[in-house]
Amino acid sequence: MPTPAPGHPITSYVLCTDPNDRLLIVQATGLGTWHLPGGVVEANEPPLDAARREVREELGLILDLQPDDLFAIEWAQARRPGARARLVFMWAGPILSTADTDRISLQPRELSAWRWATREEAKRVLHPAVAARIRSPLQLPGRVTYQETRHERTT
Repeated sequence: MPTPAPGHPITSYVLCTDPNDRLLIVQATGLGTWHLPGGVVEANEPPLDAARREVREELGLILDLQPDDLFAIEWAQARRPGARARLVFMWAGPILSTADTDRISLQPRELSAWRWATREEAKRVLHPAVAARIRSPLQLPGRVTYQETRHERTT
């Protein structure tokens, strides 16, 4: 496992849809939690390359993501003591056809399942912080939004 980069950790995720505007979500092996395809940006790796790599490694799909596909950047406050705030990059992925999804090959060490979910279903099964990143209608590529997610701290 690569050494984490100093400063803010960075993650990079892709929102892929089907022709019915459902979102592709994936389930982490051993955890049972659902999330979006993507993951941690490695040291000295651009977030766009990380999104491409993670989808290739996790799903076996090669996506032609472009810089203009970026639609959101988020600063996410650390949720527990000792953790660091992080930056989250969100990319608009392609509309996947049945032929595309027939090529999905899950990386079993990382993912146990994938499925399509409506936006409402995704908001119910994804972690609330992840679900908050999914707005309707889907943000358009080339038009980037910035948001901050802060958590109230109790002392």
